Order: sequence, then structure tokens, then C-alpha cells
Amino acid sequence: MSTYHLEYLSREEYISSTTNIEDKRSIKFADMSLKWWDKKFGWYEKGCVVLSSEKNIHLSYLFYKIDRYNNYLTIHNIFTPENKRRHGYAETLLLLIFKFALTQKVKRFRLTCISNSLDFYLSLGFIYWGVNSVGDFYCDLPMPKSGLEGVKEMTNTFTTKELIGKSFDIISKKTSNYSENLTHAQKIRYDNDVIRLNKNYFQESFHQLKSPN
Repeated sequence: MSTYHLEYLSREEYISSTTNIEDKRSIKFADMSLKWWDKKFGWYEKGCVVLSSEKNIHLSYLFYKIDRYNNYLTIHNIFTPENKRRHGYAETLLLLIFKFALTQKVKRFRLTCISNSLDFYLSLGFIYWGVNSVGDFYCDLPMPKSGLEGVKEMTNTFTTKELIGKSFDIISKKTSNYSENLTHAQKIRYDNDVIRLNKNYFQESFHQLKSPN
């Protein structure tokens, strides 16, 4: 069985590592992630991590942040180069990050998800409360005691109120009526994605919780 480990990368190490990526789509996403982290955190945050093999081959990349109060693990960008996909590397990377977050006693996790990534996160049991201001689906959930492997059971058994916890105002602000302001093209994609999400889309349940009894 293969053994994997995490490596934290500096800006220079990240650039050196991603230089070896060959497919244009992954290169574009790697460059976008670099520019976003430059602008957002300036690499003062230790949040660029790569999943590495026993031979120190870089397999999958992640940008994440745990806030100073350990309230949230926020997943910002995760990607696997095309020639290393379909081996479960992204899931393994998330498993290790969630395991680390548990050692830090992190209370919740969150991320925004584009249409192309929905199937991956659906397989892990993620659910969504709505879309944000740019039309990406917003996930915000308690951190399961068993880490990533416990997400699916949690979302299948917890009530909507339990899943929201004390984050009602945060979720409301992140998803406030944005699904009503989509462009025509976004609306077509959104409608198709909602069908695909099925029971994993909790927008209606969230709105019902806001409505007077």
C-alpha cells in the first residue's frame, strides 16, 4: 500500500513544483491559485500544501486556511494535474487535511464549489445551502468527529438545524438571494446542477428555517 504525506510549500517551491505540469487547464488553475493567494494572503499564511508520494512526487495541491479561533477550515483551491487524476489523490489530500483540522479542534469546514467539481464533492457527501455572489455553490458544515470519512453519514442523519449550528447568519450572508441574480447562462447551468444535486441541495430547507412557523 502506498504511503502519502503532506508538504507545505513556499511561493518559490510552489512555482518550482507546478512548472512540471503539462496540461493547459491545470497550468491555468495553478497560475490562478498562485495569483489569488498572492493577493489574499501574500504567503504569510501557511496554507499551500501538496500531497506527496513516498518518492516525493507531487500529486495534488490544496490552498486552505484555519482561522485564528479554529472556528473554520476553509478550502480555497484544490487541483490535481491531468496526468495524475483518477487515482484518488485529491480525496487522500482532503482526508489528511481534515485529520489535521481535528487535531486543531476545528469546529466547522466550508468551501465554494464550481459546477465541474460537484460530482467529486457529492461522492464525499457534501451538501450546499445556495450559491454565492459569483454563482458558486456554498458548503458550510460541522466538522465530523471522524473527519472527512464522516461527512456522508453526518449529512444523511443530522437535521438541517444541526447542520447549520451557530452559523445561520454566516450562511445567510454568503447565499443571500444570489440564485435570483444569475445571468441567463448561469441560470441554465444552475438549474441543471440543482437537479444533479437533488437531496444534497438544502436551499429550500434553509429558507424554511428562516420562515415563521
